[in-house]
Order: sequence, then C-alpha cells, then structure tokens
Amino acid sequence: MDLLDVREAIVASLAERLPKAVTVSGIRGRFDLRELETYTQRCPAVMVGVLSATGIDDDQELQPRLKCAAYVLTKNGRSGRADEAGLRLASSLLHAMRRGPLAPDCQAPTGLGFNNLYSTSFGEEGVWLAAVTWQQATPLTELTDDALEEFLRVHATYDLAPADGKAEASNLFPVRPTAPLSEPTP
Repeated sequence: MDLLDVREAIVASLAERLPKAVTVSGIRGRFDLRELETYTQRCPAVMVGVLSATGIDDDQELQPRLKCAAYVLTKNGRSGRADEAGLRLASSLLHAMRRGPLAPDCQAPTGLGFNNLYSTSFGEEGVWLAAVTWQQATPLTELTDDALEEFLRVHATYDLAPADGKAEASNLFPVRPTAPLSEPTP
C-alpha cells in the first residue's frame, strides 16, 4: 500500500460511513481560495488529504505516522446556513472516524482534532470550511516501475506533410532507464 492507496481507502471508508448526500473525494493537500470555489459545486463535501508523515526512521519496516485531514465544505442551502450544516457534518465525521481503521492494515485514527477554518461567500453563496485532523500508523510498500507506468511513458503527436498544424498520428513510447542515473553511460 502506498500513500495514494491509503488516501483512496480512507475516501472509500468515509463514503460508506457518512450520509449518501455527502460527496467524499481525495484532495492533493492544502488548497487556495480559487480551488475552494471549484469544490463548492459538490457541497456538502468531505475532501481527504494526506498532509505529512513522521516516525519514518523508528521501525525496521516503513510504517510512518501519517497526519491526515478531512476538509468539510458546506454552503448555504434550503435547509439552513453553511456553518450549521458544516458543524453537523463535522460531528458525523468525528463519529465515523471513531468506528475503527479507515484503511486495511492501518491503525485506527488517533489524536482526532477539529478546526473551524473559514467562512466566506462566493457570489451569492455563503460557504463554510473546517478540517478534521488525525494521525494513523500505516505500513507502506515500495513501488515498482510498473506502479509508476504513467511516468515511464512519453506521448508524441505527429504533424505529417503537409505541415498544417493538425496531428495525423500519435504514439506512446515506454521510457525505461538502462543504467542508474548516477552512473555515466558509455
């Protein structure tokens, strides 16, 4: 299991544990106001991010303590104000997290926290943002080249004669290092 697998497992677990009206998705991490505005289209939303890892040198096996966050985003609606809906959703999220591990082979969340982060409006809509944070010990496995396949390919398009700016062909080429990057090739 790598960090992406952990995040996806947490997203799937929370999607099962929270009300079906809530959109649960992964997020790259911290974000700015411009990104926040795009996420309001899916409110109410819980967006999961893996923020950091500590304790990496403590064990023989790689099992760091991950610091994670689930950002709770709500907006004003027919049922009430964004902050009221957000506080209710954050409470549900805290309860859901106490029901055990969020990913296979991981410890249950510890150090649960809640932070009321932001309240503003985008156009006519009022939005509210909070974060539920936690830590969990998670075993991580090493990736192989096959797991990084997308980064080991180059996409090329060809504009064949006459040169008119329209691509007539395209191809994917595998890129496999033949020698370690630190050694010069003959």
